[in-house]
Amino acid sequence: MRKLEQKENFTERECEIADYILRNCESVLKMTTRELASETFTSATVIVRFVKKIGYEGFQDFKLHLLVDLKESQFERVEVERKEHILSLMNKISSLHEKSLFETKEMLSTETLEKIQAAFQKYNVVDFFGFDANRAIGEYASHNFIQAGVSSNVYATVDKILLYEYYVERSVVIVISRMGTDEHICRALSNLHKKDHFIICITGNGQAPIAKYADAVLLCAYKENVIQLGDAMFHTSVFYILDLLVSILLRNNYDRALQLYQRHGELFYE
Repeated sequence: MRKLEQKENFTERECEIADYILRNCESVLKMTTRELASETFTSATVIVRFVKKIGYEGFQDFKLHLLVDLKESQFERVEVERKEHILSLMNKISSLHEKSLFETKEMLSTETLEKIQAAFQKYNVVDFFGFDANRAIGEYASHNFIQAGVSSNVYATVDKILLYEYYVERSVVIVISRMGTDEHICRALSNLHKKDHFIICITGNGQAPIAKYADAVLLCAYKENVIQLGDAMFHTSVFYILDLLVSILLRNNYDRALQLYQRHGELFYE
């Protein structure tokens, strides 16, 4: 359902199909490709091509995943209410984290992760771009990446991000941005994209402008709504993705990471 909502790289006709399915989910589960084609003024071939484009083997496979999503969406609505009981908030936050992780995992592609793994093997520098709260997330990730055996820094000011291409010749750059619309980051990435850098964008916006400069895009669960705790959803997703990337790096640098851990202990207690 999130793929249908985001409409990433959809044509006008595909947007109309997605909107129809979102409005009529339960009915679509009972339809054949011909019936859905009739309702959307397309053809069975167009419907099959559409579901394959968004990652499913065929219409039955798509309907199976749609059914799972519908069951997930029947969970309690995660929204803070006025004077709500603390126990209720405890349950809602647990549900929020579970749903965020589930959505994020569903949007991940092993093909994209393997591409990132290859980049980690090629480069020994992994740097982060992020403002405000995303800077703090970058600091957390940078600490873990250093322990995994690579050089890592966080760039969180406009001047350093714009001049990054003059500091570092080749690296993996990980950009953390909810909406991915910052003009300064876009300008910096457009220059880095032409040079020997591998760019990863972590964002909650499937149409993020920064994505066109990325070698890999990792989408997060996100709702732009304070009452629905949209930022908490995004942060849960980002931490999951970054922990996953660190685990990939640790697997690649297993012996070096162990040596660094032991050496850190020796230096700390000397």
